[in-house]
Amino acid sequence: MTANTPSLLQHPKHKHALIFQELSESFSLECNICRLSVKGLAYHCIDCEFFLHKSCAELPPEIQHPSHPQHPLVLSKLCWDSSARTPCYGCPSSLLADYYGCHACKIELHVGCAAATLPPPEEEEHKDEEEMIEHFAHDHPLASFHVDVPNSIKCKACERWISGRVYGCRACIFVLHESCALAPREIMNHPLHPQHPLTLLVDSKPSFLCNVCRCSYSFAYRCKECDLFLDLGCADVFVHPPPRDDQSSTDDRRDQIHHFSHPHQLTRLHVKPELLATCDVPGEVISGDFYGCPDCLFLLHPLRAKLTQEIVHPFHPDHPLIYQPDQEIECSFCFGYEGDIGFECGDCGFGLHAACALQTLSATKEELTLNSERLHKHPMSLDFEAEQLGLGELDIVCCKCPDEGPVYVCTDDVCRAKIHKTCADLERESELPIHPQHPLLLSSEPLNKSNPCVACLESPWGFTFYCDYCKIQFHARCAMRRPTLKHQRHEHSLSYFERIGHELSRSQCNVCYNDCRIDFYRCVPCNYNLHFNCLPLPPSAKHEFHFPSAGAP
Repeated sequence: MTANTPSLLQHPKHKHALIFQELSESFSLECNICRLSVKGLAYHCIDCEFFLHKSCAELPPEIQHPSHPQHPLVLSKLCWDSSARTPCYGCPSSLLADYYGCHACKIELHVGCAAATLPPPEEEEHKDEEEMIEHFAHDHPLASFHVDVPNSIKCKACERWISGRVYGCRACIFVLHESCALAPREIMNHPLHPQHPLTLLVDSKPSFLCNVCRCSYSFAYRCKECDLFLDLGCADVFVHPPPRDDQSSTDDRRDQIHHFSHPHQLTRLHVKPELLATCDVPGEVISGDFYGCPDCLFLLHPLRAKLTQEIVHPFHPDHPLIYQPDQEIECSFCFGYEGDIGFECGDCGFGLHAACALQTLSATKEELTLNSERLHKHPMSLDFEAEQLGLGELDIVCCKCPDEGPVYVCTDDVCRAKIHKTCADLERESELPIHPQHPLLLSSEPLNKSNPCVACLESPWGFTFYCDYCKIQFHARCAMRRPTLKHQRHEHSLSYFERIGHELSRSQCNVCYNDCRIDFYRCVPCNYNLHFNCLPLPPSAKHEFHFPSAGAP
């Protein structure tokens, strides 16, 4: 706990007292003031799902902000009238929570955007003078300061959320990551485009289309000779490839290749994991080693490099499938059409997206069809396109499982239920760490809907694992949850739970003995629980107010 921070707080936005604790980075519920994810120091109600960032709980009723020095900004509650919804003055997002505003001038700021760009109090300002720089992209000097409050501000250069050390103009709410503010004006011998220098350009609006990630930015490096653009993020993640492993195959060790999908020679390159680009032969996200064209920034995933211009596929063995670079095809496997290219039979019209062709090249139709009556009443076929959609858009009947990825889709046009492939591949009977005493039986629906999942104490639905001997059940997601933490206080490894239900029963932290419902580690077989912020506490400690009696060991 930080100095001068009360352990209990009665806040006007909530009827119950709030307790103070530190929440882990894995926690993702929202603050009830700013509506951003709650992590780090926060207040919460143990009886309700009510959370406040420490910074939000301490917000003053009004502030004097440099973006609007004429009048104070007053902390206000959002009126939920969609017709009057306005964007935040400091970021492009709409106001969806409490805000600071000047009602006379119609200036409104998210509380996080306002707090992140407030100058320090006068006594701190003189104690630690801020470094100032002149930046060619802005008319005013930029101050170096640290942002440690949740906010919706994006860096003007890379368009990613700001945090940590930044350079910014608080009056204009123009903020750059430190690395973006100090990025060089010119790059010579860039790994992806070494033949010409790249010069950093800036525009008032996102007008530069990056040739790698296909997104528009206000900041970008440009090759004047080739008219190529790289945004700051893409320019930073490309590096020269590390030395090859001597154990790799001859094909994998080639530094240059020719591929039918591109007219120029491709060179082996390397990229950091942060790249958001996909392979130009669609479907694969670029990471690690890949092949690229320095002339036109064409990217090719190593797996796609193994595809040939003509393939014989087990789904269509009678005729070869020919690569179609300039037209969209209807895939006969996933039934998708728009936005992908692939292979097609000129005689029959049978087609496969490049992604589907690659993933099913060594498979058989039987392996990609699910006919298990114990999981679903209709036959199902594997669909790789469905994994690109958010789970909220899909009727996933095995929900509560831990993995995303390809799903089996019901072939019945009315039903269209979906099951993750990882769930469909589960054994009928499994021995799992969450219940080591007995094997667990997989069921496509709860066998007893009146009893909660023993792990998370919430109502059961979807796929469940059931112990016939103990008459208890687990959500599939909970049963397959792997222990991730070994702690000195307990003999077994512990699994992380963001939250559990407590309508029928409560769990207690075995260190502080308070209610354990959110952000904690749990050994389900032993019902042993540890809050995240109780993990560092040692099993025993010496204290100046406690002296052992004479003769005590």
